[in-house]
Amino acid sequence: MKESGQPLEVIYPAEGSPMITGPSAIFKTAPNPNAARLYQHYLFAPETQQALCDLGGLRSFYPTVREKAERKPLREIKLMRDDPAAIADQSEEIKARYVQLFRV
Repeated sequence: MKESGQPLEVIYPAEGSPMITGPSAIFKTAPNPNAARLYQHYLFAPETQQALCDLGGLRSFYPTVREKAERKPLREIKLMRDDPAAIADQSEEIKARYVQLFRV
């Protein structure tokens, strides 16, 4: 929307932004492992990674993917570092806080 002239600005919290990864894997017992491998090949192809960056606003660690010039580079964004085990232990509290904040 910003690129179309809408008065929007991306703001990153001073305390840090969460980095959410998108893991992808093939199950050992997948019924169609070759189809899964083809999908993986497509998903991690340079062209797909570029499209995910351009159209989806995602980040890629693929060396040839180029982000739009006006986008803040990931290296300039303070990222939150969380301990997955600690988060798992607090999952019920986190869910309750989310419901309270967003009224969902």
